[in-house]
Amino acid sequence: MEYISVTQARTRKALRLVLCAGTPGVWGEAIKAVLAYKHIDYLPVLQEVGGDNDDLREWTGQTSAPVIVDAEDRLHISWESMLLLAEDLVPDEPLIPRDPVERVLHFGLLREIAGERGVGWNRRLQSIALSGGPGANPVLQRLGDKYGYSEAAVLASEARTVEILELLSARLHDHSPYFFGEQLTALDFYAAIFLGVMIDPLPHELIPMPKGMRLGFSHPPAAIARAYDERLRGHRDLMFERHIATPLDF
Repeated sequence: MEYISVTQARTRKALRLVLCAGTPGVWGEAIKAVLAYKHIDYLPVLQEVGGDNDDLREWTGQTSAPVIVDAEDRLHISWESMLLLAEDLVPDEPLIPRDPVERVLHFGLLREIAGERGVGWNRRLQSIALSGGPGANPVLQRLGDKYGYSEAAVLASEARTVEILELLSARLHDHSPYFFGEQLTALDFYAAIFLGVMIDPLPHELIPMPKGMRLGFSHPPAAIARAYDERLRGHRDLMFERHIATPLDF
């Protein structure tokens, strides 16, 4: 993927999406897949993984990715805000249920994947532990500080991940092929990408990633490996076959 710099991005009047360069950051890959499904164009903006990103802080008030800055220079930092923006831009290809009860359930389940202490959060803690903990290098220290790393947090994250995976599997048991039956939603994209990267990563040919990152996500605790069952794998594979272009490009 060809990126423009933050300095260049600040002069453009277009949808700009700040992404982790050179690595499949799951929050970024998920919103990319949503934008691709809706045929929404954007300019990729480089965030340096593990870097200070002072120019990004000056522009957006923080240093993480993904971030969307829209054509009116409005910031969209949370995953909810980015999804709502995509839905507003292309409402005729909805990925958020319109029924209010289903919409609440959709965002509740999505939060268990992408929100604080969700699957992505928990697996980051576990991968830091597997890599030697925050003291192993400055990048891990920065991530450990961001995710509230401690031995107790890692232990709690394992039980919570199992709980979430079992919840998602049960939902697919009652509603298939997608989490809301025949209706494709953002939840389907986020689940497939988060699980396809962070639990039993898909092969390098589909999702190339740095060796250290693959190692950190390839050996989940036994209870998590059991909870990641054939139903969830089947959904992941269906999404990548039908709706998510491979290999992922970052």
